[in-house]
Amino acid sequence: MAKIGLPAEMENLEELLDFVDNEAEKAGFPARRVSEIRLAAEEVLVNIFCYAYPETDGDVSISCFMKEDFFVLEILDGGTPFNIMAAPGPDLSSCLSERYVGGLGIHLIREMATETRYVRDKGQNRLTLVFGKYRQE
Repeated sequence: MAKIGLPAEMENLEELLDFVDNEAEKAGFPARRVSEIRLAAEEVLVNIFCYAYPETDGDVSISCFMKEDFFVLEILDGGTPFNIMAAPGPDLSSCLSERYVGGLGIHLIREMATETRYVRDKGQNRLTLVFGKYRQE
C-alpha cells in the first residue's frame, strides 16, 4: 500500500494528484482511466480543502492499493463530517441557468468510481473510491 499525507491546502493539490496518477499508472491502468481517477480525486480533495476545516488547519492522507483487479483510493481527513453518499445529486433535468450551483463534482465522482464507500470513524472521514480498469458506461 502506498500512502501520502499532507496539510489540506490547495498548494498541495498537484503533489497529491501526481501521487494518485503514479500509483494508478504503476497498477497498469490505461491513460484514460488514470485521468478519470485523477478527476475524481481532484473533486474530493478540493472539497476537503474548501470545506472540511472551516476554522482550523488540518491534514489529508491518501492510500492507494490494488484489491484483486481494482484500484482502491482511500482519502482520510479529520475535518467536518461529510458523507458523499448522502449528498443529493444535481438536478440534471433542468437547464443549466436554473440549476443550483454545486453537486456536479459529486455526480462526477459517483460516475467515475466503480464503487464508493464512506465511513466516519474516530473523528475521521474515510472515503473509499474503487475503480475497475475500465469505466462501466
